[in-house]
Amino acid sequence: MTISRDLRYAWRALRASPGWTAVAVATLALGIGATTTIFTVVNGVLLRPLAYADPGRLVMIWNDFGVGAQSLPAVSPGDFRDYQLRSKTFQAFAAASGAGVANLRGNLTGDGEPERVDLTTVTASFFPLLGVKPMLGRTFMPEEEVAGGAHVVVLSHRLWLRRYGGDPSLVGRTIEVDGVAHQVVGILPPGFRLDLPAERFLVTDAEVYAPIQFDYKQAPPRNYTFFTVFGRIKPGVTLAQAQAEMDGIAAQFRKEFPEHAASQVRIRAVPLQDDVVKHARPALVLLLGAVGLVLLIACANVANLLLARGTARRSEFALRAALGAGRRALLRQVLTESLLLALAGGGLGLVLAVLALETLRALHPANLPRLGDIQLDGTVLLFTFAICSVTAVIFGLLPAARAASADPHESLQGSGRGSAGDRRRVRELLIVAEVALAVVLLVGAGLLIRSFLALQQVRPGYDAHDVLTFQVALPAETYPKATDLRVWLAELERRLDELPGVRSAGIISQLPLSGSGSLSPFAYDEKTAREWESVTADGRNISPGYFRTMNARLVAGRDFTADDDAEAPPVAIVDESLARVAWPGQNAVGKQLQVAPTGSPNMYVEVVGVVAHLRAHDLTREVRPQLYRPIGQQTWFQADVVVEAVGDPGALAPEVRREVHDMDKTIALRRMTPLTSYVDDALAQSRFSLLLMAALGGIALVLAAVGIYGVIAYSVSQRTREFGIRLALGEEPGHTRRSVVLGGMRLVGVSMAFGLAAALVLARLLRGQLYQVAPGDPLTFAGIAALLTLVALLACYVPARRATRVDPALALRSE
Repeated sequence: MTISRDLRYAWRALRASPGWTAVAVATLALGIGATTTIFTVVNGVLLRPLAYADPGRLVMIWNDFGVGAQSLPAVSPGDFRDYQLRSKTFQAFAAASGAGVANLRGNLTGDGEPERVDLTTVTASFFPLLGVKPMLGRTFMPEEEVAGGAHVVVLSHRLWLRRYGGDPSLVGRTIEVDGVAHQVVGILPPGFRLDLPAERFLVTDAEVYAPIQFDYKQAPPRNYTFFTVFGRIKPGVTLAQAQAEMDGIAAQFRKEFPEHAASQVRIRAVPLQDDVVKHARPALVLLLGAVGLVLLIACANVANLLLARGTARRSEFALRAALGAGRRALLRQVLTESLLLALAGGGLGLVLAVLALETLRALHPANLPRLGDIQLDGTVLLFTFAICSVTAVIFGLLPAARAASADPHESLQGSGRGSAGDRRRVRELLIVAEVALAVVLLVGAGLLIRSFLALQQVRPGYDAHDVLTFQVALPAETYPKATDLRVWLAELERRLDELPGVRSAGIISQLPLSGSGSLSPFAYDEKTAREWESVTADGRNISPGYFRTMNARLVAGRDFTADDDAEAPPVAIVDESLARVAWPGQNAVGKQLQVAPTGSPNMYVEVVGVVAHLRAHDLTREVRPQLYRPIGQQTWFQADVVVEAVGDPGALAPEVRREVHDMDKTIALRRMTPLTSYVDDALAQSRFSLLLMAALGGIALVLAAVGIYGVIAYSVSQRTREFGIRLALGEEPGHTRRSVVLGGMRLVGVSMAFGLAAALVLARLLRGQLYQVAPGDPLTFAGIAALLTLVALLACYVPARRATRVDPALALRSE
């Protein structure tokens, strides 16, 4: 009954001041909405378990081959088999790899237009290990996994809907994959998604899955790693125990296999969820902290509003106290009003969060994992309610305590002025706190803006703005020999070169900024030859026209030519990084580079050229040296084609597609897009952090400006009699305005001093997110100080003008 009465009274009190209530609710909505949005992202990406059975026991297996060498979630087939035989702490292992392992390419033909899709090959244990059951049909059986097994596939739900119209009778029928009939044995559930770390190799969240069908009797050397291996730890076994066992298996490998002895292999079992989100975690934790500051600023603002309103309601509280209301009742009443405000702000904040999440999905940051898991759910709603309750206490407790502790006799006698100075100091302290917090956020946003601008000026070593790219994969049934692939690709390059509007065309085994290329061990002296795989390069195969099309700078030597074919001596072009490592201070052209273990055929190549390092992995740094081989000597079934346009590269797409289909109608072009889209994706994480931090900084700036304005405006309203007397005695209005503005700016100056000092310390947390910008960048700090000064001046000037419009006669008569 008491609670119901308090709620009704609070509702009437808030309705009596609609303007004040609207400002308070809007302020809280900004803070709670921003907090809910960021928490929803954090919950979906970091906190929500992966959508697999008992995901806490799932791990990925990483192989480390020494400092500076390969460190990837990639395992050799022989090692994978030995994990299954030797491990006692794992319930099961499963492997996945690219389409090429099963001699597939992913070209769908026969029904409609040819289409190239992501195809991943997996062991029969793959789906059971993840705990994934098909929506229709079944998954693979062990006998289908063997070399030469049945041609069967499992389709993703999205492909089933898009290409086959969701026809349930498709299960049991055949479809053409690379011109070969494959029986569809199952359709995966609609919610299935294969979550993988950014360093994944060959494996993707595919639309078609096929059995891996690998012949382990003809397994390559142990250092030839192309299996992605998943493990499920047994119940009751800890991760530390599983890792200890893998350490023991690695020690056995180093004793038994020369390749592992030379590379000093280490095996790591990494929790799958941690592996998937590890790159996103620092930025999201930082943003969660930043949005917490925004919420505190909103609370400080509303606390100031409540304190000001409490001053105006002194007589009301005194009268209620005189009529018998105890301090607890007054405290409960003000807190009830605070809770209503918080719940209203939370409801509006949820609406803002929904809109913000839609904007986030539209941005589709390429490097943000688990984007599909970001949604409002019960956890988020519970969090929002908790935030509403906590904020109601944070911003309502001080005003409530003030109201409950007021002396009713002094208030009713009009002698409550004695505590006015205390109330003003409290409000000023709140403003100091919120402006200081706003400075911290604005400095963080400013540093990210400077970093992003620096990233956009990066010269990756190639010119992406006029280049069209696409990918082709040649079916093994049609092009069974390497010579067939080379002839087709050479003819494609020639035809594209001759198209109107094309400057040049080239081919590469994998585009820059599209993932890790093949890791190519190399040796340049006795030590590196003896410790094979102690150094590795990023290996890519290119056509003679590739560097010309990309406008890459050849530093020394020559480019590849059509004469660098399978009959010619093996040659290579290295980048400046590799040349510095192998032959510091020397000319690398003409040197012999070992590219295969000692004793292998064609273990040496002659370096015929040196090219400037191309940013193939990361725009901010050189990840590893690069080694290029001519496509005439090293050919892969899949190739990325680059076409330099005279004008808009997108305008070339129809002609390019027609030219490819004239050569072979069954080959589907995939990922036809300007090269600039890959550069944009590489900037996605920085852009995501920048936009969110800038939005939070903007909200903080608005709230700080409103807070400053509110405090100064309230101060002016309380000093009406003083300003009237000063104007009546002949003081110039300009002097009055200056005194009000200077009083407010002194408060802002103290706030900025605290804020800049705190920002100097906390900006170090941003170090990992910055590029070519120091955490203590003076230009950023000075710019933020100038911006906040300008905003504060405006916030102080508006109430200062109002002070000079006081009619002295009316002000004196009102007293």
